[in-house]
Amino acid sequence: MAVTSNTQDRILFTFVICISLLFISASFFAGPLGELLPGLWRIQISPQVLTTDATAVGGLNGALLNAGLLGLAAAALLRFSGADAGGSMGAFFITLGFAFFGKNLLNIWPIILGSYFHAKLKKEPFKSYAPTALLACALAPLISEVLFNRYLVYPLWLGISAATLLGVIIGLVFPAITAQAVKFHKGHNLFNAGVSAGFFAFLLFSVYRTLLLRPLGLDRQYSLNSVLSEGFPLFFTVLLGIVFLGAIAAGYILSGRSFAGYRTLLGRSGFQADFLASDGVGSVLINFGVLGFVSLAYFHLGGAPFTGPTVGALLNILAWAGKGSHPRNVIPIMLGYWFISLPAAWDLTNQSMAVALCFATGLAPLSGRWGWWWGIAAGALHASIAFYTPTIYGGFNLYNGGFVAGIVAFLLVPVLEAFFKERTPSVESPVE
Repeated sequence: MAVTSNTQDRILFTFVICISLLFISASFFAGPLGELLPGLWRIQISPQVLTTDATAVGGLNGALLNAGLLGLAAAALLRFSGADAGGSMGAFFITLGFAFFGKNLLNIWPIILGSYFHAKLKKEPFKSYAPTALLACALAPLISEVLFNRYLVYPLWLGISAATLLGVIIGLVFPAITAQAVKFHKGHNLFNAGVSAGFFAFLLFSVYRTLLLRPLGLDRQYSLNSVLSEGFPLFFTVLLGIVFLGAIAAGYILSGRSFAGYRTLLGRSGFQADFLASDGVGSVLINFGVLGFVSLAYFHLGGAPFTGPTVGALLNILAWAGKGSHPRNVIPIMLGYWFISLPAAWDLTNQSMAVALCFATGLAPLSGRWGWWWGIAAGALHASIAFYTPTIYGGFNLYNGGFVAGIVAFLLVPVLEAFFKERTPSVESPVE
């Protein structure tokens, strides 16, 4: 079925809106109605540094409502700004995923406002920066920390003023840093914003410790936030299964009731890819659904806890189903995590490692270009690093796994380019 670019945009935006509405609808059945709004409010005013499980803070129903409303807000921002749907899909699902641990309806807006000012100062349309504005919300925990500080008591008006100023500064600077970050990993980390967010968060946290925590004697009191739930494996498996099955069914119909186009997509490396342009919205939706079921299966086989953070991270795997990730280049990275767990003292039942695995899939282009064995090696290296990095930026960078993926690509890609032959995929991906 031939689908025009405008029609593809409308289909994708309808898809993400339907998912947001599904989450909102599910929130009314996921707990006592009397706890729904109080739970949502607790999420807004709680600290959001890694790792704050929204399902533990606001209950399962409050977390779903926060995610659905945040999803609608993200979709509206992208749609009404005129942003390209293909480039927006990743920003939407990253926002939706982190609604379960780190982002809420209060802490994203100062950063988005700063990104809007960036576009105005550059005299460019905001649609060019809308996806980046959402990605810049990787630093949203900083806004919550300033707005509702855990260690200091000050008037709410001062917290609002300081949080707004900080968010505007982040939003102003972040697009410029992110535009350069791709050079760090040469396009081999799909979570590019994780690199810029990691370095920026390291800078801001160091200033925070130097100018505030240490002079006030609070440096040793500072800690990451470990608010966790027991998980909801059956509920999330059913809910996400409905989403994935619906995506496959819709993609199959849009592809002329055929999976032939999807087989072509699976032949691509994923490096500098735009599956929406090369394969169409039908194949992208099929890829979304299939990749979702693969991720669900891996979680169940590994015994991963279906907490807010792990489910949110799983949604982040799917963020790049239209821009480079598919089962053939993601599974090797998952295997790398499994292999490294054999001699290590952890496995996927550890929430931190289950979350980190999801962001390791940002290395899919590396796996696609050089083959399965290097994908496995990249996954193993990522697993070896990811557990130790959150403390360097005080948990204020939500995209910790994306930051680590950038480091792995930075270390591996020059060696691979110098000494090893690139695997030639059956169908080359178009270069942006």
